[in-house]
Amino acid sequence: MRVKDRHTLEELERLERTEKDAHKAKHIRVVLLALKGYTAPAISQAVGLSRRICQRWVYRYNEEGLDGLDDRRGNVIASCLGSEDTEKFRQRIETGPTPEDEVCALRGVDFRRILEKEFGVLRSLATVYSLLHKLGYSCLKPRPKHPKSDHTAQETFRQELPAKLKSIAETHPDKRLCVYFEDDARFGQQGTITHVWAKKGSRPTAIRQTAYQYLWVLAAICPETGKGDGLISPCLNAEVINVFLDQFSKQIGADEHAVLIWDQAGFHTSLKLKIPGNITIVKLPPYSPELNPIENLWHYLKSHDWSNNFYRDYEALEEKAMQSWRRVAMNAY
Repeated sequence: MRVKDRHTLEELERLERTEKDAHKAKHIRVVLLALKGYTAPAISQAVGLSRRICQRWVYRYNEEGLDGLDDRRGNVIASCLGSEDTEKFRQRIETGPTPEDEVCALRGVDFRRILEKEFGVLRSLATVYSLLHKLGYSCLKPRPKHPKSDHTAQETFRQELPAKLKSIAETHPDKRLCVYFEDDARFGQQGTITHVWAKKGSRPTAIRQTAYQYLWVLAAICPETGKGDGLISPCLNAEVINVFLDQFSKQIGADEHAVLIWDQAGFHTSLKLKIPGNITIVKLPPYSPELNPIENLWHYLKSHDWSNNFYRDYEALEEKAMQSWRRVAMNAY
């Protein structure tokens, strides 16, 4: 590890001996060993800290000198921002990049610049990351959002759903209400790529097929009980939805009434639909996939089962879809 020329070996050894704070003395020891040419793993074993923590203390020493070796555990926010500025910084994070930022996504170096220019606080990059984590933030991949999605309509749906379910339950007093979420996903030879473990600095490769066979996977899942029903179809229209509803209705217990929550796709609003008597449909607001938890199932299947693969033909797709459904949704093996 590279260590800035701030103190000589003799000075660091003297500082380590005279330091009364045991934690800071250990941090000085980390820098001292790094200056002697020891690697991060070797220093880690010598002082009983993780490799990453050892690298962090050397980084802080390089950035701030001996002051950077002070133990700041539990005081990261207080050392950077007051309560009022902390709330303003939260709002800045939530707002996202502005045209002045000239980036499409804010990263650690951008937040470091924002803290310096907008809040007058200069801290090391490691401290900035610690602050972000302390505030409860992590670097996540966003969910796609349709430009026509209506936040007000989504909030109204959330607030009104309990009353709507209560009304449905009162209409069927002799039945136990079970809430299911339904959705469909297209799975085919237009492949997707998911994350893999690889050596740092490398660019791993994975198969991304470009062909045109595909199928549809329809599913309804009850988050409360874990019960689910699925259907695989080569196409998707109102007739297929009717087949799914008929199949689904036969799986509902005699003492149950199912509430099926789904989106407003054309085949969900068709006049050709035949809704069985033991099912009540509740429609989500338009363009609101974030309100449908079954989206998490599709995300899991794409990232764990369906990606980075080659599928010879429709039969191969069908076999993989059934295998995945049994493993994930039915815990078959």
